[in-house]
Amino acid sequence: MNIGKTLRRIRIKKGISKNELCNHTGFNKGYVYRLENDLVSPTLLTLERVAEAIDERLSDIIVMAEAEQAAPIYKKVSSVEDWGQTADSPLS
Repeated sequence: MNIGKTLRRIRIKKGISKNELCNHTGFNKGYVYRLENDLVSPTLLTLERVAEAIDERLSDIIVMAEAEQAAPIYKKVSSVEDWGQTADSPLS
């Protein structure tokens, strides 16, 4: 799960700067960078502090992160004729 990317997306959507997040959580910018880029494995306490700082419930953030993880990365196949098309095949 890429919870850091979800946290960053929510923070930006709410207009909260990294500096504001650092001020509310007590974390430094380097840690926030690593957290938002999924370079560290945050503790539950850390996630709770960030969730509170961005005014979200941690359970909602986890659900969003799971949904983003499960999002399809391939094009939707709309008909049987689309099966077998390769990336280089022209679309009709």
